[in-house]
Amino acid sequence: MVSNIKYHVLPIILILSSCVENRIFIQIHPDGQSYFRFESRGDSTDVLDNDYLHPSYLDGWSSSVKVIKHHDDNNWNMTTEGILLDTSILFFHGDALPLGYAFNRSVSKKWFSIEYTFSLTFSGRRIKENYPKLYEAILSEKPDSLYWLPEALTVLMKKGLNDIYSDSLSQKQNIWNQRLVNHLQNSFAKLTSMDDLKNIQKDRELFLTDLFKPFKIDPDLPSNLAFAMEKHENILKSTLDLNDDSFELKVIMPGQPIFTNANKVIHDTLIWNFGLDSLLSDSYILNGRSIIYTTDRYQKTLISVGILFLILMTILIKRRY
Repeated sequence: MVSNIKYHVLPIILILSSCVENRIFIQIHPDGQSYFRFESRGDSTDVLDNDYLHPSYLDGWSSSVKVIKHHDDNNWNMTTEGILLDTSILFFHGDALPLGYAFNRSVSKKWFSIEYTFSLTFSGRRIKENYPKLYEAILSEKPDSLYWLPEALTVLMKKGLNDIYSDSLSQKQNIWNQRLVNHLQNSFAKLTSMDDLKNIQKDRELFLTDLFKPFKIDPDLPSNLAFAMEKHENILKSTLDLNDDSFELKVIMPGQPIFTNANKVIHDTLIWNFGLDSLLSDSYILNGRSIIYTTDRYQKTLISVGILFLILMTILIKRRY
């Protein structure tokens, strides 16, 4: 049993005062190695939180943090770099904290060329599917929590109930869960002020205890549910913490780029710029393909064809005479 815990993770107002600039640099080498450099710059509370992390846990990789003085403000700069020999790696899991992303690269050798492909996939936060009103609020920059927070709490409650009864999620249990969720939705129809929402956020367990009074439930359900909701609430909060973050990805490819969904291409460098709006639905995939023509093989083929042609011509001439 979990008791005497206050749950007030979600912000009542969707306004963030600081931002973080996240830069990722990748250089793909023809020999199979990939060089990575991650850099994040901003306020310390945002740079060092858990919404987006550098993969500093890898063997041989180095990470450093320093303070950069800018006028009267102190910005923190965190840098992580290293060499990756694997062709694919999942830096962080997509369905949990922090923001998940995965890297893949491949090589395709042909007679006259070698093609290199890469992708960096950021796991979508599925806000559009799970929290449609919050999705609208983020895109329209409407901070009114009375619009999106009741829906968000309803979804969190449903996820928490599914977690609690995951071992016996029968049709009967599904119906019971939905009945409790519907009761929560009806109670939200009576909310008229920010104070009502603040009271809910102040003590989640007390709110759930009062909410379930009309039902015959396990006495531990309010505390267990409040605890179960916290995991999904933290994931949602980490998404909201990315609201003012910006991302820039630069990738240097071997040879000449021939396909990419990058925002900009400068010679052999592919550049993407994106923010939270690109991560609100399904996975966001950044990819590219480049080519190196094997001129030595091409020259050898021409020489071989030329020699073969001369041999055939010599044979034909001898037969005629």
